[in-house]
Amino acid sequence: MAYNWHWVGLVVVAIAVFMLVPTGSATPAASGLHAGPQSLVVAPAAVPSSVAAAPAAPSTPASTLTSAQSHILSVLKNAGVSEKDVFLPNFGKHFTQSGNTISPLYDVAPAPMGLGDFGVQEVGGVNVGTISYTASVEGSVTLNNVNPVYVTSSDPDGFTMQLNTVLTGTDVLGDPVYQYWIQNVPIYNPVLGELSFENNIWNFSSPATFMGYNAIYSGHGFVEGGEVYIAGGPTFAISTPFTVSVWNNASVVNDRPTVFFNYSVTSTSGTISGSFDQVEFNSSGAAPPTSAAPAPSFQINGEFADPTGFLLNDAEIMLGGPGGGSTTTLFGISGSMGLWTLPNGSATMKPVPAAYDFGTDTGETSEGIAEYATLGSHPIAELNSGPGILYPLWGIKGAHQGKETVTVNLSPTNAFVWASQGSKFNSALAAWGPTATSGATTYWLSPGSYSFEFMLSDYTPVSAHVADRSSVTLNVALAWNTDEGVYTPLWAESNSQLAAISIPGGAGTYTNPYYLVNNGATIDPLFASFNDYLFPVFPGIYLLGTSAYVNVYNMPSFSVVYPTTNFGTPTANNLNIELYRATHVSIVANDALSGWFYNAASFGEPAAVYLWDSSHDLIAGNTFFDEGNGINTVDATGLGGNNVIWGNVFVPTYVTETNPGAALNNLDPVGLWVWESHDTIYNNAFLTPNTAFLLPENFYVGGFAPWSDTWNVHAQSASDVRTVNGWHLLGNILGLSYEGGNEWSNYGTATDPYGVRYNNGGNIWTGGDALPLTTLTLYRVYVHETGLASGTAWSVTINGYTQTTTSSAVEYWLPNGAWGVYPGAVTGYTAPAPSAFLVNGANTHVTLHYT
Repeated sequence: MAYNWHWVGLVVVAIAVFMLVPTGSATPAASGLHAGPQSLVVAPAAVPSSVAAAPAAPSTPASTLTSAQSHILSVLKNAGVSEKDVFLPNFGKHFTQSGNTISPLYDVAPAPMGLGDFGVQEVGGVNVGTISYTASVEGSVTLNNVNPVYVTSSDPDGFTMQLNTVLTGTDVLGDPVYQYWIQNVPIYNPVLGELSFENNIWNFSSPATFMGYNAIYSGHGFVEGGEVYIAGGPTFAISTPFTVSVWNNASVVNDRPTVFFNYSVTSTSGTISGSFDQVEFNSSGAAPPTSAAPAPSFQINGEFADPTGFLLNDAEIMLGGPGGGSTTTLFGISGSMGLWTLPNGSATMKPVPAAYDFGTDTGETSEGIAEYATLGSHPIAELNSGPGILYPLWGIKGAHQGKETVTVNLSPTNAFVWASQGSKFNSALAAWGPTATSGATTYWLSPGSYSFEFMLSDYTPVSAHVADRSSVTLNVALAWNTDEGVYTPLWAESNSQLAAISIPGGAGTYTNPYYLVNNGATIDPLFASFNDYLFPVFPGIYLLGTSAYVNVYNMPSFSVVYPTTNFGTPTANNLNIELYRATHVSIVANDALSGWFYNAASFGEPAAVYLWDSSHDLIAGNTFFDEGNGINTVDATGLGGNNVIWGNVFVPTYVTETNPGAALNNLDPVGLWVWESHDTIYNNAFLTPNTAFLLPENFYVGGFAPWSDTWNVHAQSASDVRTVNGWHLLGNILGLSYEGGNEWSNYGTATDPYGVRYNNGGNIWTGGDALPLTTLTLYRVYVHETGLASGTAWSVTINGYTQTTTSSAVEYWLPNGAWGVYPGAVTGYTAPAPSAFLVNGANTHVTLHYT
């Protein structure tokens, strides 16, 4: 359908002109602004006339293992397997071997925090590798409360509790030498109040980890992509406190090696238990087998790596991200976990004889969990919020059972706390610990000596030491010091924490908002942290659950340098901005929003600016150097939407990488993803190859969701003012005299022809831009037919756009130039030959004669 475009014959000026004017009376002196109403006029950079690749730090080459990892992920992606359903092996080789003893090499979180028995025990003052076998392994987790949030996954509130074991001596087609990684995985989401179960089985018999389709005879799931067996289990509505226990049991059933995936859930409502999958391996080509297969067993091997060469045969129960190699941040946790095996010849489950506070085989990780081991001969790990320092818990040299209490009276409460073991702070081994939003923060740690660093942008860092086996209270008050600049991320978990990261003078109100500190400095390398699948730990700006008015204005880039990435990705990056259930945030006039994410394992569509369940926020007047995704907005549980995206420029920016395509969408950057309704998106310049997407899907729980948003305002003068969060928005990004929709890089192509509501080739699934902005003058082109009987259908194609009608004329909109016209064939008639016509400063008529 054609529209009556009002700009025919319009003369266009050459540069972008628009303004952002705050109504508030308080403005930050440190930013160079002046107090008083109407005090800020911002003119972001004009739309570039050409775009060059942005410089980037050198890339690091991809190793053989990471190439194999990328292959597996690519295969599973092509097979349509959701990353939520895949609990990936760790391709990082986190161990060394000395003689017949292995040593786990995870140094710092993010790691698979929990309990890991690697078959290493202290004997005579030294660690010795051992090998043991068992037919049953139990892992149990008690959660009194838990608060996971990690926005850079598509399940920020979810996390996994994985029981991971390795089944050895498994007979497949008559050869009992195969080894399989058995994962029994409870998945919990406290926001949805859902506990579900799932399993994965991977082939650890060789470095290829290829499963094949003939290894498994029967089960409730399927082998996906020839790489991994996956089966889902039950889902329960439950809230904390509860205890979930899972068992991996090996046996022989129907003469075939068999694994049972059992579970038990205990809450205030009682106990529910069962088995959600029984997997029989294909031990014989005959059906049924002519003889019983040998019994398989789980091996815990502290002497050698398994046949992959980069993984261990261990037993581990751990807490990690919700799948796909992701991590999760525990802002709060209280609970415990235990790990038991059934020794051969015994009828009683016993605690593993030795354990670290982390696993090693899985790719999912976590941070923000501190652990200590209970006393006695049947230890478990107590879980609490704190720095995830990696150490042995019991049965290993250097392990100490019991606890040490460190209480911190911290001001500001959102300062970052880092801790390492020893009398001197070791940044290479230091771990971050969450803090309470008010009052004291208490960490329960394994007995030892610890060194702490407390730091926050525009504050002088403070150091403290805690002596061995002492329980202490630290009173830490950081002093305001603008000479420090922005050297840490800026995080706030409540309105009460915003003032500490804002320039003095704001009150968080509509007329007197906060301005985040923006005195640029070098981000401390501690915050250049990511897990083995390159999921970053720290956003640059992280606002969680805030509702006060706050301006993210003219911020520094939050650039970091990674020591290595191993995937062929760049080593330089910018930390992104994330809002989680935050309202009244204005991200305004930032001249270099950017950042890339690893492609192979990216969970969802992380972006330079990511809004999750956030509403009534403003993103205006920014320049995005888009290295993959510019903005992503998600309504997960009905709290998102009603945001305004105005006056932004999205510039495609291609990072340099030795593994092409390693960075998410880097070959075809996307300006905007919208997974919510009632957003208003206009006066932006989308210069990226992929402009904007609005797909009818709930990004959080799946399923159909017909989102509806506004992509243009009614045609009105560019001097008309719209006020959002106290900011006056006026002007046109292309310098035109009116306001309407957005500039689109592919407007006027065959998929989005001139004069038709723009929808990015259907990728804006509902609605679209009825008034796209362009510096071109468009004229009506009327195409008439003669010679056809009344009511006959005919078609014509101009500029790749085909229209079909039974009327005598159709209408196109085109700029000046020569255009080809291609009449369609009509049965019973001879179509005129293709021809050309000229648009030259006036509406044009073209006649097609059918005979």
